[in-house]
Amino acid sequence: MIDYLLNLSTQPAWIFLAIILSSYLLEDVAIISAAVMAADQMISVQLAVYAILIGIISGDIGLYLLGYLLKKHSVFQQWLVKKNRQQHYATLFGHNLIKNILLIRFVPGLRFVCYTSCGLFRAHFGQFIIAVTVAGVIWVFAVFTLIYQLGSSIWLEHSDWKWILIPVVLMLLVGTNRQIMRRIQLQEKQI
Repeated sequence: MIDYLLNLSTQPAWIFLAIILSSYLLEDVAIISAAVMAADQMISVQLAVYAILIGIISGDIGLYLLGYLLKKHSVFQQWLVKKNRQQHYATLFGHNLIKNILLIRFVPGLRFVCYTSCGLFRAHFGQFIIAVTVAGVIWVFAVFTLIYQLGSSIWLEHSDWKWILIPVVLMLLVGTNRQIMRRIQLQEKQI
């Protein structure tokens, strides 16, 4: 039975599904893991990329829908009116929606709040989908390609050391994201 389950877990269809589901929790870890699995030939590059994109885009749409549903809740309606946030966010997620979503994709930590706010403030859904799709493709292409190339390189091709890429790259992404957030916060304080 255990052998059957282990064999089943290495099938590309199950890996495809696992990548999609893991991207709902930690997108960057899912991208890095998918690239390493593709480099290790556990799944094809195409399937890995499709799984990541499906997971990221559907997760972003889910956050939008969460915000959309929250607007109907009286607590959030009172908060919006009390804090007079409607006009500020309408501008942020209305006129500059595509530009802002492209920026938000590359500054992790903002996605949950901003994508949920897009639904909360009824940003144009079609533009939202286009923006998260374009931003997701750019992000996946950049990160996946880098990790896949490293994992497929001659010095890691026949080694289990390629799995070390997952925590190393994750730490680099987290460090870079923290630096970006600090710069953004410093710029906001200066304004």
